[in-house]
Amino acid sequence: MPLLFAALCLPMALELIAPNGFYGVRIAATQASEAEWYRINRIAGIAGAIGGSIGFAANLAIVRSGMAVPRKQIACLAVLVGVAVLIAATALAAA
Repeated sequence: MPLLFAALCLPMALELIAPNGFYGVRIAATQASEAEWYRINRIAGIAGAIGGSIGFAANLAIVRSGMAVPRKQIACLAVLVGVAVLIAATALAAA
């Protein structure tokens, strides 16, 4: 899942997503102007691509570890939540 987040954030980082009602960061600041849409989505996209890639590596390390399966599941879920929070916090901080 973190790798999917990274893949979904890459078009935002590259400013390929035009203002819309479905895909991207949709907060008051991004609705205010097209320039803000691209700026905030670029920043959140970069954070998501980097965070998702790091999250993928962390999940891979967790899966290969000697932890019990229930602990692995909780740890991988924590990584996923951490990546999502990173993306949201970055978008809000950029606004």
